[in-house]
Amino acid sequence: MIRINLLPYREFRRRAQIRRDGIGIAVFLVIVGGLLTAAYFHLQRVEQRHQARVTYMEDALDRIEDKLAEVNQIKEKRQGLIRKLEVIQQLQDGRELSTNILQTLGQAVPEEVSLSGMEQTDNGLNLEGDARDNNAVSSFMRRLEASTLFRNPDLRVIRGKDDGEAVKSFTLAVSLARGDESGQAEGGG
Repeated sequence: MIRINLLPYREFRRRAQIRRDGIGIAVFLVIVGGLLTAAYFHLQRVEQRHQARVTYMEDALDRIEDKLAEVNQIKEKRQGLIRKLEVIQQLQDGRELSTNILQTLGQAVPEEVSLSGMEQTDNGLNLEGDARDNNAVSSFMRRLEASTLFRNPDLRVIRGKDDGEAVKSFTLAVSLARGDESGQAEGGG
C-alpha cells in the first residue's frame, strides 16, 4: 500500500485557516475601527451643535435679561408717575375742599348758632361757637350729619357762659366724609 503523508497538507490547511482567521479579524478590526471613528466624529458634531445651541441660548438669555432690566426701569418710572399723578389728584381734590367746607358750614349753621373758631385736623374739623340753647346745637349737629361733606358730629363740651345770659358755649368735632362717600351721597341723593 501506498503511504501518503498528510501532515504537510494538514499543516498547510491549518496555516490557511489561521491566515483566513487573521484576515477576518483584521477586517473586523478595521470595520470596528471605522465604526468607532464614525461614531466619534458624529458625537463631536452633536457636541458642537449642542455647544452652539447653548451659546445661542446664553446670548438670548442675556438679551432677555437686558430687556427685563429695561422693562423694570420702565415699571419703576411708571410707578413714580402714578404716585405723582395720585399726589396731583389729591391736590386737585383738596383744592376746593376749603371752599366746600366754608360753604357747607354756612348753610348748616342755624340762626341761633354763631361759630367763633374752626380748626382743621387730619380727619375733620374742631368747631367752637356759641348757641342760644341746647336745641340750636342739636339742630346744628343734625344739619352737619345730613350734609354730604361731614360725618359723625361729636359734641365734646357744652357749658353755659358766666355773663348771665342763657347762651351756651360748645366745642364740636366733626369728621370729613371721604371723596367716594360724598360722591355716593350726591349721586344717590
